[in-house]
Parts: sequence; structure tokens; C-alpha cells
Amino acid sequence: MPELPEVELYRRLLNERGLKKRIERVTVLDARILGDLKASELRARLEGGKLLSTHRHGKHLLAQVDKNGWLALHFGMTGALHYFEHPEDEPPFERVRLDFAAGGHLAYTNKRMIGRIGIAEDVDGFVAAEGLGPDALDKSFGLAAFKAAVARTKRDVKSVLMDQALVAGIGNIYADEILFQAGIRPDTRMDGLDSKRLERLYRAMREVLETAVERGAGSETSVDRLPRGFLLPERKKGGRCPRCGHPLETFKAGARTGYYCARCQT
Repeated sequence: MPELPEVELYRRLLNERGLKKRIERVTVLDARILGDLKASELRARLEGGKLLSTHRHGKHLLAQVDKNGWLALHFGMTGALHYFEHPEDEPPFERVRLDFAAGGHLAYTNKRMIGRIGIAEDVDGFVAAEGLGPDALDKSFGLAAFKAAVARTKRDVKSVLMDQALVAGIGNIYADEILFQAGIRPDTRMDGLDSKRLERLYRAMREVLETAVERGAGSETSVDRLPRGFLLPERKKGGRCPRCGHPLETFKAGARTGYYCARCQT
């Protein structure tokens, strides 16, 4: 599932290849991805217009439309953005495509159809309607705000990190990396962490996500770009801790399986 680093990379792709270009045509290949939004409304909002700027909040990507409102993209389990110029490079599982008047195409793909495309009138209203907490990398989301958001929560720390209503952007995969770097077991209760460990968790969250973005490593792609000592390249059946070599163990958070080192995360 695309998490904050991957969606940030899609935002940068959209900034580089899709902004301030007149949209000549919007092709909806599978209207199910639009939910309640009609394909005709999406075309009316976008065709003849331009995308002026972008904003990412957690796992959601928004692009300002010069006509009115924001194009809102959520990638679900298998969604992605692709830019291509030649028909032979058209990606599989394409659901919506923007064709630019000057050439080039921006495609939203989604194999499993768990995701959506919509229109938002403004960013703040969208974030509130989605019930999202602060973005994990928002500059205004400091240590004190993080502690206030999570410290009294009685659930396990991994479930709390993945709760988009508390902190937006972290999913199953990067929660594992953050906890590994912080040296905290995933089944530790959040309200059992003292102030020092909460600070360690916060620092690990920021450093892991920032490093992933800088290295161009998404949640399930290009994890080999991460520095030595990161868990994700070994996060698999039979994987071993990159620090001590101990076999990784698994932990269930809801219906999702995570990985951790019982020796290094105490």
C-alpha cells in the first residue's frame, strides 16, 4: 500500500510533469474509481484547465485546479501515478488519464480498485471531512503535538501509528521501520511509553519518513535504496535483523502482519 513516502514521490512527479499544462482531455476508463462523482463532472472540472499546485496530507494527494477546487487522489492498496509520452508506454490497470494539449499523459492506475479519485472544494475541508490527523511530516507537528495526540492512547503502539485520525501517512510497512529504529516492540502499549521513549519514537518517525523520501523509496518499491541498518529490505518471511542477524518475528495489528526483531526491540 502506498504510504507517505510513496505519495510524496507521486506529488513530486505531478509537480514536475503535470503542473500548468492545459488538460485537453480526461479519459475515465473505469468510473468505479470515482465513487459518487460522475465522470462528466470530473471532465467538466478539468478539461480545458490546468493544475496549478499540489498538496499532500498523509496518504492523500491533492492538486489545485485553475477553474475551481482540487483534484483529490487516494491510492488505496495498489494505486500509482505514471507519466508517459508514447502510446506503447501506457501502463496497465489505467483507470483515469489526463491528456495534455502540448503532449504527454498522466495516468492514475489501480490494479485492485481500492482507492478513489474525487473533487474537493478546499484542502482544509477535505482533511476535516476525511477525519485525518496531522500529517506525520508537517513542520508544525512538533514533539509536543505528537505527545498530545498519542500519549494517552491505550492500544498497542503500532496500531496507534497506523491510525490516520491521530497521525496521517503511516501504514503497516513504515510503522515497522519506525518502531525498529526506535527500538520499541510493536505490541507495547502506547500509554506505557515514558516521555523519553515517546521522544525517541517521534524522532524515529521523522527521520525514517524523511530518509525514505530523500532516497526515493516507497512502501513496497525501491527499498534497496534505504541505508544499511534499515529493516524494510529484510521485511519478509525468513528475513533477519539487519543489526544482530536474529530471525525476524511477526506481529498482527488488526488484519495486517508486521515484522520486528525481538532482540533489538525491547
